Amino acid sequence: MPLSLIEGALGGIGLFLLGMRLMSDGIRTVADSRIRRIFSLFTSNRLYSLLFGIAMSMAVNSGSAAVVFTIGLVNGGVLNAFQAMSVLGGVLIGASLTLHLHIIPYSLIATPLVFSGVLLKFFARRRRLANAGDLLLGVGLLFLGLTLLEGSYRPIDHHPFYEVFKGIFYRMTVMSALFGSIVSFLVQSAPSSIAIIVSLMLNHQINDTISVAMVAGGLVGVAFMGNLASLGGNYISRRVATVFLSLSVIVSLLFVVLSPLLVEADLPGLTTIVGMNGPDLFTRLSWLHTAVSLVAALFAVVLSGPVSRMLATMNGASHASGTDSAQPCASYLDLRIINTPTIAIEQARKEILRMMNVTSFMYADVREILFEFDARRAETIRQHEKVLDSLNHEITSYLALLSRSTKNPEISYEIPGLLQTVSILEHIGDRCEEVLECIITRKQAGAIFSDAAMEDLRTLVTVTGDALSAMEDVVRNGQPMEAEALHKIKNAARNRFEGVKQAHYERISSGVCPPQAMMLFNEMESAIVAIAEMCWSILGMRVRRVE
Repeated sequence: MPLSLIEGALGGIGLFLLGMRLMSDGIRTVADSRIRRIFSLFTSNRLYSLLFGIAMSMAVNSGSAAVVFTIGLVNGGVLNAFQAMSVLGGVLIGASLTLHLHIIPYSLIATPLVFSGVLLKFFARRRRLANAGDLLLGVGLLFLGLTLLEGSYRPIDHHPFYEVFKGIFYRMTVMSALFGSIVSFLVQSAPSSIAIIVSLMLNHQINDTISVAMVAGGLVGVAFMGNLASLGGNYISRRVATVFLSLSVIVSLLFVVLSPLLVEADLPGLTTIVGMNGPDLFTRLSWLHTAVSLVAALFAVVLSGPVSRMLATMNGASHASGTDSAQPCASYLDLRIINTPTIAIEQARKEILRMMNVTSFMYADVREILFEFDARRAETIRQHEKVLDSLNHEITSYLALLSRSTKNPEISYEIPGLLQTVSILEHIGDRCEEVLECIITRKQAGAIFSDAAMEDLRTLVTVTGDALSAMEDVVRNGQPMEAEALHKIKNAARNRFEGVKQAHYERISSGVCPPQAMMLFNEMESAIVAIAEMCWSILGMRVRRVE
């Protein structure tokens, strides 16, 4: 294969992955409660979700890009599983409609989006506009990567990529379906994929059954982009992408198995190719692609309810293991139940428990990265901090609204304590992020801590981790701690903190600790001790309530 083709493919894939990551982060930071409400309105039922997917796919003129957008919206907490399945079904239909309608190619809007994104990202003074710049830059790079990919595998006579696999993929239906999925994945455009198959049919005299298999297999290539986009995402986005890919594989295999019968039935798009020219073949295969997409979309819409319920059941277990901790929006809060205070307060408690889980996993990541740096874990910590900020805003607003609408004295008495708990959990996340920044600064500056200093840090994080675990147990189980037991825990922990602080002063006095390392250690110690103090504050609220 010529070097230029390899360069185009690698460059396209690289830009696509970079754009996909920036777009996903941009969606997560830009999507506030108002944007979520707008998307909720557009996808309030199966029909609206289907139409939204069709419109989005036709707007970007690429089924693969629309699938990536949809998974990004799920990962950003804008869409749930029920909405996403129907939207993905609409994406398939919209991608097939681009075969029959002339749409503006995404290559024309790629560079303006990149330019606009760069302007906002580097020159906007407001943080919200800078985040929007990340989103636009990600979309532009994604489109630019798709343009390079499409150009590298565009149908040309005797393309090296197609010649290599001639003997394997052009004679067996199942292998031809696999080839069709590979082409669809590389080209990322339904018109280009069909044009490639037409070119192969004219140059290699591929029979009707093989062509059906290639067109049906292209559905898998589009769906696979969802799995690629879900890497590093939350639990729901990964499961939705997996279900959508499985559904696409089943539909593709169904058409592969039935391809001989479909050919014999002389259906439109499946008649013999003898004597046909390129435009006629393109039109017939386009209708076949539309039929495959409609069947897959029908399955996706029908199964959206069962899939969402299944994922909700599985997600209940995932909360305990933290697999869904990156979901950046409230899962249980619903304004429609605000007039039923007993249910509303229970949903708020569930959301606070989820917020506490996020805080625990964030601290666990900080504890690990303190002794073994991992860039991916650092990014996870930052994502958790964004989740805590979002949950803090949503839960606080919800509880404030509940306090104004309820006349139940017990609920009114409980709300201030819940608000304080939410605020403390968000502050714990802030302190964890401060420790992370110190760790990154230390790594970049090359500051070295002595073995004694690292052992002191281990003591600090262990004692604070015990305080966090005790707080989590009390809040989760609803069993308050005795005042005397809490007093003993605090005294023992503070004695150990004082011992660490005294040892640090001795290292400073002896000249073992250089100034930069001294300042970083002080900042880490202050942040870690502050986390323990905040955990004791939550425990103290529970003790005071019993007394």
